[in-house]
Amino acid sequence: MRRKVTYNLANSITIGEDQTEKYPIPEVNEIDINLSQLQRNFSIIRNLIKPDIKIMAVLKGDAYGHGMVPIAYELEHCKCDTFGVVRLIEAFSLRKAGIKIPIILLAPIIPLQASWITINDITPMVDNEEIVEALDESASECNKIVNIHVKINTGLNRYGIEPKEAVNFIKKIYDKYPNVKVEGIYTHFQNAEFDENFTIKQIECFNEVLNRLEKENLRPKIAHAAGSAGILMYPQSHYDMVRCGIILYGLEHKEGEKDLPDGVKPLVTLKGRILKIKTIKAGETGGYGDRFIAKKDTKVAIIGLGYGDGISRGWKEVLIADQRVPVVNYFMDGIMVDISNLKGKIKEFDEAVIIGSQGAENISWEEASKYVSSYADEQIQRITERVPKHYFYE
Repeated sequence: MRRKVTYNLANSITIGEDQTEKYPIPEVNEIDINLSQLQRNFSIIRNLIKPDIKIMAVLKGDAYGHGMVPIAYELEHCKCDTFGVVRLIEAFSLRKAGIKIPIILLAPIIPLQASWITINDITPMVDNEEIVEALDESASECNKIVNIHVKINTGLNRYGIEPKEAVNFIKKIYDKYPNVKVEGIYTHFQNAEFDENFTIKQIECFNEVLNRLEKENLRPKIAHAAGSAGILMYPQSHYDMVRCGIILYGLEHKEGEKDLPDGVKPLVTLKGRILKIKTIKAGETGGYGDRFIAKKDTKVAIIGLGYGDGISRGWKEVLIADQRVPVVNYFMDGIMVDISNLKGKIKEFDEAVIIGSQGAENISWEEASKYVSSYADEQIQRITERVPKHYFYE
């Protein structure tokens, strides 16, 4: 039995005296998100690492487009140890939703955000002293201690302090800022999927930092480095915690390869409806411009999902009646597909699968993204809030 929960823009709309959580507004398209599969993915990943190693579920980008709050609720139920986000608004939204477990910000904050961090018990990453000072001042005013994670730049060259500065930086925090506690230290791999030699150098560099801190009795209790690729490919990088992002959602961590653990599968099926069927005569255009000119009388269908719903120009195929059909033109609110060669009776309002399975056919995010020069985790985040998310258990 499928138990459904609807989470979309309509949740905030009132119809008369009733909320649409009770009477959800029907839409022509939807995303089905399988929470039972999320549970399985988490359990499989949990079993890949040692029992004493913590798991951070990365929920940035609205949980990679899957809906941050509902995914967080489910993972909290699965006994996930902590959540990782990159924006203060994401962390605040989780707290506002009642999430109690630790939340770590994985991107820099600005001094003006220090009081929000303190009040809401959020753990920021830190790589400069000005932020530490602002946090210490805010924590002192609230009579609290703020936990932080110090980031080390081992080669990504984005955020983080240099390895040679780590000991002095952390020592200064201990000596100068009594309301700030260095709970964690971490780094981020530059190309773990495809550059093993450089990744090993990053691990060695991070180990040297940890060893120097050990000698000074300054090593934080939580060290972490492994993201999805690190979890699967570099067990020596698991340390005290791993950061699980793209593979948690069943998306491939290595572009162009099928390298997920057995049983880890995508959560999402993206579906639309045929809103119109018509025949375009030979020589006539279908849709804007001259992208599609019918070479013969051509039967087409308009599906109510367009680039206003995350479908980029260049999308190649969709599934109708268990068969693949080519996309021939694109609109903000729909796509046009050629159904001339479909077998069986096709009618208006029939379902079309954009991502997922229909019959024996399947279109994955990885396959679809390839044709629009994108990546699965990038493309799924382009789906706008007007596409309702339906969460269900098998």
